[in-house]
Amino acid sequence: MKRFLYVFTALFLITLTFILFTNIFQAGDENHSRKKQTDTGQWVGAWAASMQAPSEEGVSQNGFKDQTIRLIIHPQIDGEKMRIRLSNTFGSTPLTFESVHAAISNKEAEIVPGTDTKVTFDGKQKVTIPPGEKVFSDAIPLKVKRGKNVAVSLYVDKESGPATWHPRSIQNTYIANRNRVSDSDDSAFKTKEEAWFWMDGVDVLADSSVQGSIVVLGSSIANGNYSKVNANHRWPDYLANRMNNENADNQMSILNAGISANQLINSPPGKGENALSRLERDVFSQTGVKGVILHQGLNDIRHHPEYDSKKIIERMQEIIHAAHDQGLEIYGGTLTPFKGSGMYTSTGEKTRQEVNHWIRTSGEFDGVIDFDKALRDPEDPERYLPKYDAGDHLHPNDAGYQKMADSVNLSLFK
Repeated sequence: MKRFLYVFTALFLITLTFILFTNIFQAGDENHSRKKQTDTGQWVGAWAASMQAPSEEGVSQNGFKDQTIRLIIHPQIDGEKMRIRLSNTFGSTPLTFESVHAAISNKEAEIVPGTDTKVTFDGKQKVTIPPGEKVFSDAIPLKVKRGKNVAVSLYVDKESGPATWHPRSIQNTYIANRNRVSDSDDSAFKTKEEAWFWMDGVDVLADSSVQGSIVVLGSSIANGNYSKVNANHRWPDYLANRMNNENADNQMSILNAGISANQLINSPPGKGENALSRLERDVFSQTGVKGVILHQGLNDIRHHPEYDSKKIIERMQEIIHAAHDQGLEIYGGTLTPFKGSGMYTSTGEKTRQEVNHWIRTSGEFDGVIDFDKALRDPEDPERYLPKYDAGDHLHPNDAGYQKMADSVNLSLFK
């Protein structure tokens, strides 16, 4: 009988040990999962930018050396702390930052005195990111307020090599020679670029009123082309403002995965990887993601008039299925008017109408946002209503971006 008890006890302890170690390793794998819970809150994505490969020439190809790059970002939700995600996705060599600081932005390159905060990575100030990789910082003890800009300053000592970046950011980035990460005034920041470099995400430690994030997968209209620079007048910005003003107890962030000139099917140089190829990196890996708004296809129609609606729809279906496989809801935005713009054709217009009919009636999306109806001229529905036209007859102006946000039924996200 004693021998039986010894054997039983030994087997029980072995089984218990196996279960404990399994749970430990599983917890480690989920360290940066979609919605990381902590004792004091939850990590949720508050800002994002979709990265691209460096151009063949210019600032991204040249890279940086002994310079400070001060990035300005616009968080969509409040948080007691923040953390940043740096990307060397398209780099060909290891990328080292000697020093990284975060602070509350004042205006242009100025930061609010007393808010300058050192950023660490696994407890160290210096971080090296291998080619093709990303890294999260440690939690940064900087309180973030929705709509209040944050400045993140990156100091590169040695040659950075060509830079992973987001061109046409509709937000200035400021550059200074030497290490100026703690400078509160902007006198050393003599150069500015309308682009974000290396930083592709900011998470905040949010309270229980924040339900997660919605990612907008789009092209130049999502990116906010032709909106006012440094004003955060992109339609996803307006949508975030509206959602969080009208739903104080059910807040969500809107993460912008728009890339200017991006396409559903092809990946032309300088226009980012196609929407399907970048789903995992730009959508599924975002912290706290709950759903996706897909608003793409017009660039495919403009650049490839030989594509019929079936080809566009099939690619949308692939993205829908991929989102559903991840347990995410996905909402379809109808394609906006483009008559009068460059590359308009009657064949392309026919394709746009057929794609929009499918988006509205197929039932394959979990919800529909009718941007076409919101922006078109009732007297000439192939064109923008003039008051919403940026002037190129392809992009909305600031009023048009606001109208897009106003056309979203917020009950979709409950």
